[in-house]
Amino acid sequence: MAMGMLKRSLRYRITGKNAHWLQDIRVKNVSIFNRVDFMLDQCLNKNVLHIGFSDAPFTIQKIKDGTLLHLQLQKVAKSLLGLDNNETAISQYCQETKDDAILSGDILTQYPAAAVAFNPEIILLSEVLEHLDNPKNAVDILYDSFCHGTLIIVTVPNYTALDSFASSLNKTEGIHPDHHWYFSPYTLGKLFDEKKFLMHELHFGMYYLQHTKINSVLKQYPFSGDCIMAIFSIIKNAAL
Repeated sequence: MAMGMLKRSLRYRITGKNAHWLQDIRVKNVSIFNRVDFMLDQCLNKNVLHIGFSDAPFTIQKIKDGTLLHLQLQKVAKSLLGLDNNETAISQYCQETKDDAILSGDILTQYPAAAVAFNPEIILLSEVLEHLDNPKNAVDILYDSFCHGTLIIVTVPNYTALDSFASSLNKTEGIHPDHHWYFSPYTLGKLFDEKKFLMHELHFGMYYLQHTKINSVLKQYPFSGDCIMAIFSIIKNAAL
């Protein structure tokens, strides 16, 4: 009820001359999901390149409590290759799991040859772009490195998340100290240029543990989710 009253009371802010600034979403059927469940469903029986797989600095903690996404992906993906630039976290992961299907590399410079040769069906770029000082450079290098039709699943923090709104009302900001950016559906679409990437789906997600259900309020107001989740594919001239 409170959300409905707030929506009605602020309607005037997006009407009249202010309507000029409203932007349409590039895809239809926008919904909200549990972020972990959504990614696992999309990666089922696929060859997946997982960027930022170590989730530093929480690598050991998440391995021990079973919440490290990479370990959950191992249970559903056809094949899985991890890529990260944090040498300490990579070493910790290898020591704890004995898994050697991982690579070290910096996506702001170039992808390792082994990552390109892996020829992934899906590149999972989850909660990574907000940590980069130049996400556009990372997206350009990704485009140049992989072939036409490769799917990219992206998740990034949502600028209208309920936590962000609650913080602003209390004259503060709730944000990871390593983040450089927030995103919106429009700005994420600008980052993944529609001349180079086709957007197949766009949804919102919650940072819930696996199998946690979305509550009714968030289902009604999906744009208040914790993160934005999008699926793109690379578009290249077939002759290249």
